[in-house]
Amino acid sequence: MKTVLKYSGIIAAIFAIVAFIMILACDAVKYETALGTVTIKGTIALFGGKSGILTYKLAPLALIAFILMIAALVIILLGIILPLAKVTALDKVSGVLNLIAVVALIVAGVFVFITLSNFNSANDLNGGSLTVGYVFVGIFSIVAGAFAILPAAVNLLSKK
Repeated sequence: MKTVLKYSGIIAAIFAIVAFIMILACDAVKYETALGTVTIKGTIALFGGKSGILTYKLAPLALIAFILMIAALVIILLGIILPLAKVTALDKVSGVLNLIAVVALIVAGVFVFITLSNFNSANDLNGGSLTVGYVFVGIFSIVAGAFAILPAAVNLLSKK
């Protein structure tokens, strides 16, 4: 358990970085039409934009998930880098910051799973499915939150 706890911040950061890259790189949703399969890129789901001849509005929850991932990733990386640099300025609030990162990652993962219905309602679309890449984004974000909770629990339980 001590080795998992020792490297849990690094494991959480790896999963969060992979989720962050995948949310930008993967297709977000796909629709089956009479003319074939239409896929919407993750960046269009996040920020809106043009795909082919159609212009799509952003999915607000996907954008919120993206922002939460950035915030959580910054907190996790600070939790890894600052102790290595012997900076003790955030020691008193490290447990709370870790809990914020945990909540942000888990909420981001849940929001990624809601992206399809949110994108459909923003663009008056029906049907469609979440792509495999976005399913993995949600899973990796929740797993990162699960690994990030280990140091948060230890930090909060050890502080008096």
